[in-house]
Amino acid sequence: MQPVVGSRNPKERELVVSDRFDRFLPFAGVLAGLLLAAGLTLTYSIPNSETAFDETFSWWQDNRGQHQISGLLLAPLVALMLVFFGAGLQRRLRHDSRDSGHGSVAFGGAILGATGFALIGMLEGAATNAAHEGHREAVYALSQLHSYDWLAFNASWAAVLLATGLGARRNGVLPSPLVWATIVIGASQLTPLGFLGSLLIPPWLIVVGLWLSRRRKASPEPIRS
Repeated sequence: MQPVVGSRNPKERELVVSDRFDRFLPFAGVLAGLLLAAGLTLTYSIPNSETAFDETFSWWQDNRGQHQISGLLLAPLVALMLVFFGAGLQRRLRHDSRDSGHGSVAFGGAILGATGFALIGMLEGAATNAAHEGHREAVYALSQLHSYDWLAFNASWAAVLLATGLGARRNGVLPSPLVWATIVIGASQLTPLGFLGSLLIPPWLIVVGLWLSRRRKASPEPIRS
């Protein structure tokens, strides 16, 4: 009697699909980091709150194409990946097979960050369209709103990184050097050095996403204080 191809137990198939999805959740951080790095590269010269009126309008008018890419494509994708990554952090930060406050805070911070990127996408789309139509006052107002996006992002990144660092220190899901780097970068978001710390967010997402997405055969040992 020949074996039936594809006769795997339905429960086993569900476990395989679930395992793949669980490993994708933290890997979404890698994708978010790459997309965020690309977006920052495209918008590195964006006007700030002190840029003159005419210069602000000219910049948005001259750079319409790159902001259509960053605002209408990259920003929504970063938002989506952060939702998945936040869910992955929440699962990996469990302690003794139970949900922890660290995971909940990290997930909440990721949701706040995702909301911020969705808003950034809307602002950039609206500003580029207003510049194309010649609405100078609207462009300046939208650019001013855009220049203060750091208020939401500092809070969200601080929540994600501090909760991840402290939670990982408790359950050992990350190596000690990465734990302390995470805590330091997260704390920097609450200080005037937050801008410099923000430049480290894309590589942090990539490194942590890769580390957590690995298939691990044994449970990590917690870091003893």
